[in-house]
Amino acid sequence: MDKSVVITGLGVITPFGKGLEAIRSYTFAGRHGFTDIESFSTALNHAKRGGELKDRDRTFRAFSRYCIDEALAMAGLDRTKNQELLKDAVVAIGNVGEGIGLEHYYQTQYSSETGAELGLQAAVDVDDPLIRQRDPFRAAEEAAAYIGSTNVRIAFSNACVASVNAIGYGYEQIRKGRASCALVGGIHVLNPFVFHNFDSNRAMASDVVRPFSLERDGLLISDGAAMLLLESRERARQRQARPLAELLGWGLSADGFHVTQPHPEGNGLARAMQAALRSAHLSPADIDYINAHGTGTPLNDRSETKAVKQVFGKEAYRLPVSSTKSTTGHMLEATGAVEAVISIVALMDQQIPPTANYGTPDPELDLDYVTEGVRAAPLHMVMSNSSAFGGNNCSLILGKGEVG
Repeated sequence: MDKSVVITGLGVITPFGKGLEAIRSYTFAGRHGFTDIESFSTALNHAKRGGELKDRDRTFRAFSRYCIDEALAMAGLDRTKNQELLKDAVVAIGNVGEGIGLEHYYQTQYSSETGAELGLQAAVDVDDPLIRQRDPFRAAEEAAAYIGSTNVRIAFSNACVASVNAIGYGYEQIRKGRASCALVGGIHVLNPFVFHNFDSNRAMASDVVRPFSLERDGLLISDGAAMLLLESRERARQRQARPLAELLGWGLSADGFHVTQPHPEGNGLARAMQAALRSAHLSPADIDYINAHGTGTPLNDRSETKAVKQVFGKEAYRLPVSSTKSTTGHMLEATGAVEAVISIVALMDQQIPPTANYGTPDPELDLDYVTEGVRAAPLHMVMSNSSAFGGNNCSLILGKGEVG
């Protein structure tokens, strides 16, 4: 029995717009999507910019449903006509809840007479329906209901690896025969609560993100969402669906080095990459390109470069690496799923997206960071890395979507 897992459909939202063509026009062209924040005030903030989708309906539900509809349509499915095929779908979504709605709730409670007397913590009722409707699980519950799934639905909230963890979870459920398909991905809608937290830590760039450059000074946060439909190759073959890519393996680690800082030698991420290679039964020489986590912070880019050298040895110097956060920004819980989509586009188009905004080379960072613009290359297998606060790390390995 063929236990391989393929991606037959996807839907994606980035700050540039909706769909794959927006990614091709910006990320693969080395054009960033950073603008001044318009949806909330940044008057008291050090950082003023981010990646905002210019759309009136910037909500979890709108992001989720657009991406689901696109993924199903690309896979040749319809949620109302193919209910029998979708009812056993596992649904896994990385997110931390709808921050805009929660902030409004907290502000309302804190400004009330009870909130003013008792303080914010006492005023918040975790069983209040307005709170329950915005918790992370709600996104998975609503997505499952939307496609008619009666199988497992789960939310991952482990920060910036959440959506990659969701993809890995769906992969495992199919491999173990617990489902024949999985709807997986992540959602992040830029909101003031998260923006202010990152800004207060001085983690944000002043204008654009410059991964791997000597003058890199931080990340910028963005809107983003992606949903991928995973299927067993056997089921995709039965319904004559054409795979966009194959999910070959994945790896997860948690080094617990620090609440926010990566391990200085990249040990945790190295273990995630090694686990992904073992999962896919591949060697370092098999990987053609790495879509790096590449946040543009001084510590992350140094740590990730060391992790790549740990895992790939001499191969590291012939291996193209790029950070697409230089164009999209950091989409937090959604970023891994969006970068998986970007990696799939790279495989489909046989092109490596560049590291945009690159300035002065950092003598400590001496890999091939693809800074000259989009690069044509024969791509068969690519790796996509994600890291998160708390020492969480996750890697995916994707292959070309061969038919059969």
